[in-house]
Formats: sequence, C-alpha cells, structure tokens
Amino acid sequence: MPISRGSRRLLSVSVAAVCLTGALGSTNASAAPGDRDVINKTDGSRLATYSDSKADGATVISLRDPAWKYSSESWRAEGSGWDSGTGTSTRVLRNVAADKCLQPATANPQRGTHLVLKTCNGSDLQKWVLHPAKSGGQNSGWWMWTPKADNKLAMTLNRYGDGSWNTLHLDTAYPSDDRLWRIAPDDQPWNL
Repeated sequence: MPISRGSRRLLSVSVAAVCLTGALGSTNASAAPGDRDVINKTDGSRLATYSDSKADGATVISLRDPAWKYSSESWRAEGSGWDSGTGTSTRVLRNVAADKCLQPATANPQRGTHLVLKTCNGSDLQKWVLHPAKSGGQNSGWWMWTPKADNKLAMTLNRYGDGSWNTLHLDTAYPSDDRLWRIAPDDQPWNL
C-alpha cells in the first residue's frame, strides 16, 4: 500500500528527531552522562576552555593534541527545540565542569566575536540553532551551530594556537568544515 505524502513527512520528521537525539545525546539530565566531546570536522579538535578555566567569561577554544586532557572538554546539549518546519534544533551548550553555558562574548554578536562561558541564564545569547549538514540529501551527523541572537553567524575555528589548540570566533554561517561540529561520547570511537 502506498504511503501518503503526510505520512512520509511525519516519518521523515520522526527519523530526523531520532538521528538528532543520537547525534547530540539525550536531553534527559538523569540519562545524559554529560561526558561528551564537541568535535570539529576540520581537524577533530575538541571544544574546551583556555587553560581549562571554569571562570565566568572563560575563553572557549578547541584542543587538537590528544595529550591535552581538560576537564572542560565535557559538554551537555540541553533542550530539544526541534523545529520540523526548518529541520533545525535549538540547544543550550552547558560545560559540565564549569556548570556554565557557551555564548558570544558580547551582547551584540558579529563576525569576529569570540566565544566564552557565562553563568547560564536562559537568554537567547546562550541558545544555539543547530543546522544539519547534508550529504546525499541525508543528515551527515555534523551540525552548524548558529547563535539564536544572530543566525547569520556560526561557531567557527579562528586560527591555530601553538600547534595543539585553536581559537574560536563567530563568522558568516555556511556549512564549511571549520563550522561543522558533532557531539560524541568522550574519547570513544564513533559508530559510522
């Protein structure tokens, strides 16, 4: 029996929601270990804070060298906010060690604005809209993170530090590898 157009849409939305939950981790606090890496597609670097700081305003970086093991590498993507119309999800990215949230450093983000940790307050500055990167029409498991405060920008690798870490900033939102991120269990191989 043929599947109606409405049923196909419902099925594709359900499949997308299941893929999103698997890619980002559970949003149920009791089920989520919180021990997840946020990994960049360009170089496999892991989101952390500069000098492993847990302070309010700590600068967010990404670590490339596997010898660097920071407690600030652990993150939790909270909230579901799945929008079937746009195929996006809105999340807050909480650093587990600092118990603070990722946000742009300024109240009016623009290209070049650095990313920091701040006390979680529920503001749009701390909400991120996740846009799935597609491969062959399917969700690739990589996501472009745009601040809800300005979805024309995206979390982007800025420049290499001393060879083992990168600085980050906001730049124009388009799905290049330096702007694509995936959340995965800490130090675990992926099931690809």
